[in-house]
Amino acid sequence: MTEAVNYNRFLIDCVDKHVTSPDLRILDFGAGRGTYADMLAERDIIPDCLEPDADLQKLLLSKGYKVVDCDAEPSEAEMYSLIYSFNVFEHIKNDQEASEHLTSLLRPGGTLVIYVPALEMLFTSMDTKVGHYRRYRRTQLNRILRNAGLEIVESRYCDPIGFFATLAYKFAGSDDGTINTRALKLYDRIVFPLSKLLQAVTGKLFGKNVLVVATKA
Repeated sequence: MTEAVNYNRFLIDCVDKHVTSPDLRILDFGAGRGTYADMLAERDIIPDCLEPDADLQKLLLSKGYKVVDCDAEPSEAEMYSLIYSFNVFEHIKNDQEASEHLTSLLRPGGTLVIYVPALEMLFTSMDTKVGHYRRYRRTQLNRILRNAGLEIVESRYCDPIGFFATLAYKFAGSDDGTINTRALKLYDRIVFPLSKLLQAVTGKLFGKNVLVVATKA
């Protein structure tokens, strides 16, 4: 997905709009190789990173990021004003527990931005290949976050054209979950900008992904 330039820029914009101060404490939950942290760093926004994989932790440290202990209980001073998590929750078996952990890391008045794959009917061999437990309904993710003590500020489906592209992949795509990189680039450059515009109409109905913004009282 590093080839999906417009897609990744859209996600980073979803974080950037909530950065109200250069001193804001920000956490990348499930940072992986630091793909999104690196993109934010290009905008002079440096998040801390939480990543359970030991090898990826070393990579993040080599890039100069602060890597947060997954099990540590933060002090009040160590809590975050903004946490984002992109395409991570679907990899976590107990997503309710994970959302409660995120709430504990968030300071009162803080914001969580979470983005996940949408709708079980779109579950394909690609989901299986990358270790997804599930895809989400918008209302389902809202409920999980509310149960963790958060208030929903924004909740919508994203990438409606991607919904149909994923449905087509489900019935005609590769059985081993591979994606054609050339087709991905073409979709990202030409189709995704149009799909992003359509979200204003389809956001409550359907899409390839779900975006939820929530706050802690």
